[in-house]
Amino acid sequence: MTFIDEAVSVEAELLEDEAPKTCQTVWNALPLEEEGIHAVYSGSEIAYFLSEDIVIPPENLTTRTLPGDICYFRLEPGLLHGWLDGITELCWFYGRDGRPNMPDGPVSVNLFARMVGDASEFFAVCYRIRREGVKRVRIERVV
Repeated sequence: MTFIDEAVSVEAELLEDEAPKTCQTVWNALPLEEEGIHAVYSGSEIAYFLSEDIVIPPENLTTRTLPGDICYFRLEPGLLHGWLDGITELCWFYGRDGRPNMPDGPVSVNLFARMVGDASEFFAVCYRIRREGVKRVRIERVV
C-alpha cells in the first residue's frame, strides 16, 4: 500500500487461513488506486472506497481492531438511514483508538490482512489525513 504523492509505503500479509474469500477477492481486484479518506466515526481509521460490485461474504469478523489491521466492510444499500447507496470499502487502522463504527454504533469488519514491518511513516501520513484531507493510495501485489 502506497501513499502516492508522499511515496510512503507499507507491506501487508494476507490472513489466508482466517479470511480466504476476502483475501482472494481483494487479491483478484488488485491493483487498485483510489482516495483514502479519514473515517468519521471510527477514530484512527482510513476508509478506501471500492466498487459496489465487490461483494464479499462475512468472515473473520471483528469489531476490535489493532493498529495495522486491514479490513473489508460492506453496508448494503438502503439498510441504514442516510446511507441509501450503501458502502463498500477497505479500511485500515493506525492507532489504538481505531474501532469500526457507523452512526448507530460498532460494526463488524472482515479482518483479512495485517501490515508488516515498520509502519510508523505510513501511520504518520494516515494521521495527517485528518487535517490535510484525502490522499491517493495505490494497493498492489508484492510477491
